[in-house]
Amino acid sequence: MEASLDRNWLLGEPGWWKNSDEMPPDLRAGELPPPLPWVSTTPRVGNFGWCRQRMRPLVWPLLWPLAWAPFFLFLSAIPLALPGRTPNDQITSMFFFSISWGLVFLPILFARNAQPMSEKSLLSLPVDWVSLVLASAIFPLHLSIDPRIGWLSYAMYWVAYVRTIQLVQAAMMTPPARFLLPIEPDDWNGELGPPWENSSAKWSRKRLASVDLANGAVVLSGSSRSGQDFLSLAFVHRSGFVQDPFHERSLAEFGLAELLAHPLEVVGREWPDSLLPTSEEE
Repeated sequence: MEASLDRNWLLGEPGWWKNSDEMPPDLRAGELPPPLPWVSTTPRVGNFGWCRQRMRPLVWPLLWPLAWAPFFLFLSAIPLALPGRTPNDQITSMFFFSISWGLVFLPILFARNAQPMSEKSLLSLPVDWVSLVLASAIFPLHLSIDPRIGWLSYAMYWVAYVRTIQLVQAAMMTPPARFLLPIEPDDWNGELGPPWENSSAKWSRKRLASVDLANGAVVLSGSSRSGQDFLSLAFVHRSGFVQDPFHERSLAEFGLAELLAHPLEVVGREWPDSLLPTSEEE
């Protein structure tokens, strides 16, 4: 079982895409190889160089919860619009309201935090915090000023939901992936030149260096798999989600193409056969 997971570790699980019985190709639509003079490879070639590792598409953990959230948000208004039909209208409304936003917050949070190299800050989540805070702030005023303010607050929660969906879509436009380079820990000396900001002079399983851009950061970190150590390169969006740094969509990010036009001055090791797909699995 573990060996099978290792074989699919770079290309991704076949079931993530429509052709679930076929191994994914080395390059999917929109994926680009690093430009020369980067030394790069693909899972089927192996040997030496940076290689793309695909992560689970975000549509899997996010599609169904976010699609059901508006249903429960709608239900939360019914006990208040048609009072007296439940044992406790306020509690019933709050119950449905909590479910609706739980279906928004929790899947986004869990999907992001499941990605290696992702940013863990809660406030960086692709959520319309401004509308949420404003709606929550004015909601209590319906008790002391005018009940209609409660409906204004409810409408703003809908605005927050729609804008959150738009933010999530923007974060999902570029598929999640990173590039890996097999190394020995001594290969990393923490001396990348500007504009890189070095975070650690010794290799470790954490952020080693980064470059801040307008909508996120290019991050270099350490990782390991099956006894092999790696340098991991990815673009971490300001939402905290990891994005493929060499994708036609991510390269539209201002400054990213210019930065990645110059390869990192790190010499890697040969890819272990245990992490590459075999011809029998094709």
